[in-house]
Amino acid sequence: MVNVNVRCHPDVLFGYTNHHVELIIRAENPKEHAVWMEADISVPEHLSLSPHNSLSKGRVRIGIIGKNEFLEKAVRVYSTTLTHPRMYKCSIIVYSFSRDGVIEHRLEKSVNIRCEVKKEASI
Repeated sequence: MVNVNVRCHPDVLFGYTNHHVELIIRAENPKEHAVWMEADISVPEHLSLSPHNSLSKGRVRIGIIGKNEFLEKAVRVYSTTLTHPRMYKCSIIVYSFSRDGVIEHRLEKSVNIRCEVKKEASI
């Protein structure tokens, strides 16, 4: 079975402005054979996978991962002027395919993105 970890960088998304964080998907393959991996990403309303449009679902191809190797892919998640400060739950479904193109494993992960109001710098 493959291992998947999801994290955000930076930790905070700013609301009421155009800003983004990177959702980083790390996929590890402890198996004896290579696998192909893809991920479906869903973000809630007021967040987007596109900087200029409202896009709530997308797919990223992670790639071919050899035995005992890992790959990381980053997907940007954007806020807009309509994004309110709160926690947003994003869901990720990772698929691993065999060499015949058959889905071997399906893993569901979720990550909370914290959105805050950007504070002005002070001395």
